Amino acid sequence: MYTASKLPPINDITIHDNNNDNIPNPKNQTVNDGKVGVLDVWPANSMPHVQSAYVPASMPASSHPKPKFLKDLEVFLHRELSILDRLNTTSHEARMQVYRQVFEFLIQEFKTYKPLLASIKNEYETYINELKDKVVELEPLKAMIVTIAEECDQKVMQLRDIERKEIEELKNENKKLSNKIEDIKEDRQTLNQVIQKLQSDLSAEHKKYRDEADSRKLLVQDINDLRYQYEELISARDQGRSKDNTQEDAVMLRIALERCRKDLIESQDKITEYQANYGDVIPRRDFEKLKEKHTETTSIFTNLKKQFTKLSEEHSTLQTVYKQVLDQRNNFAHECDILRRSATPRPDWSKCAPYIEGGDERWANISQDRTSDQLVDILLAEIAGADPTNIGAVEYFEGLGVDESIPKYLRYEGKIRNFRTKKKDILYFINELWEEKAKYDAQNHPNGNRSDIQDFIYEYLKVRHESETLIVEWGYNLHYACQRLNKDPQIGLFYNILSGEVDEIVHHKQQQLFANLKLAMSKAPSAKEGCMSIKDFSQVIRKSFTSKTEKDFAALEESAKVAIDKDTPDIIKYMLLFEMDADAKLSPFLLKVMEQQWDDRLIYINEIEEAIGSDKREITVEEAREVIKKVDPTINPPALEACLSRGFDYFGLVPAATKTEVESFIQMLRFGDTNRFGRLPEIERVNSKVERTNSKIERANSKVERANSKISS
Repeated sequence: MYTASKLPPINDITIHDNNNDNIPNPKNQTVNDGKVGVLDVWPANSMPHVQSAYVPASMPASSHPKPKFLKDLEVFLHRELSILDRLNTTSHEARMQVYRQVFEFLIQEFKTYKPLLASIKNEYETYINELKDKVVELEPLKAMIVTIAEECDQKVMQLRDIERKEIEELKNENKKLSNKIEDIKEDRQTLNQVIQKLQSDLSAEHKKYRDEADSRKLLVQDINDLRYQYEELISARDQGRSKDNTQEDAVMLRIALERCRKDLIESQDKITEYQANYGDVIPRRDFEKLKEKHTETTSIFTNLKKQFTKLSEEHSTLQTVYKQVLDQRNNFAHECDILRRSATPRPDWSKCAPYIEGGDERWANISQDRTSDQLVDILLAEIAGADPTNIGAVEYFEGLGVDESIPKYLRYEGKIRNFRTKKKDILYFINELWEEKAKYDAQNHPNGNRSDIQDFIYEYLKVRHESETLIVEWGYNLHYACQRLNKDPQIGLFYNILSGEVDEIVHHKQQQLFANLKLAMSKAPSAKEGCMSIKDFSQVIRKSFTSKTEKDFAALEESAKVAIDKDTPDIIKYMLLFEMDADAKLSPFLLKVMEQQWDDRLIYINEIEEAIGSDKREITVEEAREVIKKVDPTINPPALEACLSRGFDYFGLVPAATKTEVESFIQMLRFGDTNRFGRLPEIERVNSKVERTNSKIERANSKVERANSKISS
């Protein structure tokens, strides 16, 4: 930036190229008639003497010439300024330098006033330098002000751009809203037109109805008139007959006969026309129903054909099994005859099944592993309306002690009374216990861990019952009731978890399965307000359970029939399948799902145990991996590694060098949530059933042998 103080001062040497001839020399200058140092008062010396120093401006100029020194200074000043003008120098510093030199000459000339003039000059120079310094100091502020001004301008431009964009967006939105308003107005006009048309149609229909009603009234009136005329004719005919006016009677009969013949011909023509036009036509509604029924029948036929093919294969396999079982049955029958002859005759308790509520299935449950004396008590309880499951129950339980190995809710010494708890109360208690435990784990174990169920039962009973005696009594009654009613799927699973045979994760996985199944049904195409079609229901369960057979699906569909609407047989109220009844019992559908899942789980683990072999004591990771792949060929790697981690009780990937006992491996699989990943082939499923049948036969043989040994003893 330009700075005046940095320019070199302009002197007479730089301007005139060392030519000093024209510069006035104050030493040689004579002013006022040869007097040196005397102040020339021109043009005042040529004016008359006045009292005041004030000289009027209107006073005429003197005719005396200017002093030579003044002329020289003016000439020097004009020459230097003209030189600066020719050099196009716009610097005030250069012009100031010229005036400074002229002032120096003037000071040098007047010796008397030199100190005063020098001090005045110095003050002006000092003040000018101070102003220059202030200008130098203010230059950065000026630059900063310029920068700030530019930044402010940029911000203003940005704000204008933003406002412009917002204005454009608002304009676009306003345009859209205007279009929307126009569309709404058009829709409103269309609706108004439709309403007007409907009103006109309604008025026309109402007019038709009025005309029809009026016509009907007129027709009724005509019929009445004709009836009256007919009655008058009959009365006239009767009167004519009485007067033997046979000629008039014949005329009336002839007219009536012709009328009847015309009506008969018209009726026959209409009947002929209807038969010709509509003889081979059926109503469209009947046609649509028959078409839907035909499609449904075709699909049912296709499914039945596939089922027939599978059943034929199963039949051929079962025939072979049947022959083996028949031979074994004959052997057992022969042994039974021998025992019947040699032992005391036993009653056929199966005859009681038809007379028991629930039939053969319930009788088999309540009579299993019972003695004859207990069976008699069961029959008496059924007659009296009591609970048969409490037959033979003790009045008091003996406490197991206070050892630390015993669960807290069972630590007691002495006798505990038996409440004879009913199944309904146990189910209510179990459901409430699961709900409270879920809340407790969510509050106290946010990391996903779960509390021990035995410890939680003690804490839960402690909250419900302040008395220690009631805590123990409820604990023993719960334990005994679960042990007594473990055939029920809900109670059996809870008892297995309580006794430590099954992990609690099995229960949570089961609840997750029910939730996923309910969600899948709610997303079905025909699902609406808790209802869906039976066709979609069958598709949902087939997609949800890929490892089941058609027989399993048929059992599930049969158990779900309780939710079928009687008025609409093709609609099922699927929400009822996920609700509990008044006795806190799950629906037959969910119980069947639990039963099938539990049976498939046991079959899968038993197949793994049989594939390992009974002669093997230890198993490695690679051997276990091969066995699981052999039993379940379609299992994916993550599921396989999870199964191995569960069997070897190891968190994460199991090292290849890990070994464990076969019994421990199988026990850990039974403890955890172990399920088949792929689908079991039908022939393998039949073979597994045959093997299970053989094992049952072997156990029956062992029982017979033990019975024979008892009889012989």
